[in-house]
Amino acid sequence: MIRLYQDLVGDWIVSQSRGQLQTSARQTCLQTIFTSYSEARGLVLSLNKQLRQLGYKTAGITEEQLGFSFE
Repeated sequence: MIRLYQDLVGDWIVSQSRGQLQTSARQTCLQTIFTSYSEARGLVLSLNKQLRQLGYKTAGITEEQLGFSFE
């Protein structure tokens, strides 16, 4: 799974999770931090292209974004 999100200090995070859901021992998670949305989006597009070339398909999973206000 690849996620792109912005953290509380304004950095853009690309989170990559790989492995089998049934066994946590074989799962890995890598997070890459960017200050620019366009650079983070570029990594997501590059990873998407690589995974599609390996035969992976989009799972169609969606996430609900909660609207928290920290003011």
